Amino acid sequence: MGADVGAAGGGQDYGTTKQMVLDILRSSEGKNAIAEALQDPSTKQKLALSEADIAQALEKQLQSQKNQSFLAKQAQDPQFAATLAKSIQPELLQMQKQLMKDPQYQKDMLVLLKSPEFTQNLQDLMQTPAFRGQIMKIMTEALQTPSFRTQFQDALKQAVSQSIQQMGGQGGQQGGQGQGAGGTGQSSGGQSGG
Repeated sequence: MGADVGAAGGGQDYGTTKQMVLDILRSSEGKNAIAEALQDPSTKQKLALSEADIAQALEKQLQSQKNQSFLAKQAQDPQFAATLAKSIQPELLQMQKQLMKDPQYQKDMLVLLKSPEFTQNLQDLMQTPAFRGQIMKIMTEALQTPSFRTQFQDALKQAVSQSIQQMGGQGGQQGGQGQGAGGTGQSSGGQSGG
């Protein structure tokens, strides 16, 4: 019977003990003790999750339809999308390189590039002031490079030279045709006079 009284008394003291522990944890001494414990390498190792645990938890969360909807919505946020892309950029580049070697992917890309919708979107994009301004900026920066400027000048000279040669050749052909017509007229006149 004395044991029952002791057990009952312990049960009554639970609330007081709980409050005392919480007060200790909230005190500066309690917080310092927790901070020191967290700095201990062995404690950190016990608290830290392995990469496999994190991957498994993440995979489980992504399988949830609710979370998939949330992730799709978040991906529409430019800042979130930029942060996500930046964090996995090396992996994305490697994946893109692998896909470029895949014949089926190449075929699908060609179908996309040849589609009327893509062509129309590209044409619309090229008409925008922003796109044209970017092209002008790229050309201006490129012309500041001595090697590109030399190549550009050589190409321009060659184009002008070819244009002049074509115009000269057409003029000579037209002149030869005119002379031939005149000679024909003279010969016919001579025949009629004979």
